[in-house]
Amino acid sequence: MKAIPYISFNGNCEEAVNFYQSVLGGKVSSIKYNELPKEEGMPVSETWQDKIMHAALTFDDGNVIYFGDSWETDPVRIGSNSTIHLVVENEKDVYEFVEKLSVDGEITMPADKTFWNSVYGSLVDKYGISWGIEFEIVQM
Repeated sequence: MKAIPYISFNGNCEEAVNFYQSVLGGKVSSIKYNELPKEEGMPVSETWQDKIMHAALTFDDGNVIYFGDSWETDPVRIGSNSTIHLVVENEKDVYEFVEKLSVDGEITMPADKTFWNSVYGSLVDKYGISWGIEFEIVQM
């Protein structure tokens, strides 16, 4: 089994995915509503044609995050309904990702060593998405 987080947006998905890629790396692939086959019969307004129907940010290790703009007529409530939890390779990455992802957002727990043997920090980014960033300290 593989769990893949899926984040929906209300028209600013492309901007958000590009931001996440600039911080986290990875490769973006996407399809816009105007690329859907006409025979699928999915009516999309003229103003929604260039919005992202589905995007994937895929990392070298095979992990992936999915994204998409919700249907124009059915907006999503962005925020408290999900958290992306990243387990990173080193302590430095926790501090760096918390700092970069929180630009124009809010740090909810500053990155620091914890009682549960990790370096951890959390934030809500400028798009209203909650993040937890963790490096698990290995005991010798």
